[in-house]
Amino acid sequence: MNIKLISCISLDYDLKLIPHFISHYSKLNISNFHFILHKKENFNVVDFLYYFSKLPPFKVTFQQWVGEFNAVDKIEKYNSIIESTDESHILLADVDEFQNHKHIITEDYVWGHLVDREPQDKLVKEVDSSDLSKQFPIKSLRSNWGDNIKICVFPSSEKLVTSHRTTTTYRGEDTIPVDHYRWTDTRYEKASERYAVYSKLNKNKSKLFSNGAHLATADSLNIINMLKKKTFI
Repeated sequence: MNIKLISCISLDYDLKLIPHFISHYSKLNISNFHFILHKKENFNVVDFLYYFSKLPPFKVTFQQWVGEFNAVDKIEKYNSIIESTDESHILLADVDEFQNHKHIITEDYVWGHLVDREPQDKLVKEVDSSDLSKQFPIKSLRSNWGDNIKICVFPSSEKLVTSHRTTTTYRGEDTIPVDHYRWTDTRYEKASERYAVYSKLNKNKSKLFSNGAHLATADSLNIINMLKKKTFI
């Protein structure tokens, strides 16, 4: 079983999570890593390679994405990678999602349930180099999502419909916990930008998922309302 990990990483907002992400996933039986590096302004990938230095270079592919971010384009990029991959399976994870696999991955499909990780006595926290689980010790459902299930591992013969679903639907299988370290000090700025961009694209009806769904704005608006005019750190 050969697994390719795919992740899209915002260099504008999530740089400090990268070392923790690499440390976590390098312990799993992953053959290759494909990172889409996103930034609003033009950049040189070489300038960010040291964040990934703990991975063998021959196992890593970098793809540059410059400009406005949206989830529809992200899924299209993911599916393009999946269609051309040589690996039998895909592990899909955002940089703030840490999947807790109990053993070596051998299953065709692994589903996860997202668990918010929060800092103690703060709404959000700047990420540092110490143990991430101790920086964000509280486990909760603060995001208040109606559906916190997402696909983690799947055959490369599949196609993504959204960031959380493939063409093969979830049918109540057992899930693994996925620690969701989203409550960092860049959360408000990231949510505000995403809400503005998605609202514009939805108004223009210029970006739709393959199932006809619009870009979701409710989560970003919820975050904005929670964090607006409050002390972050």
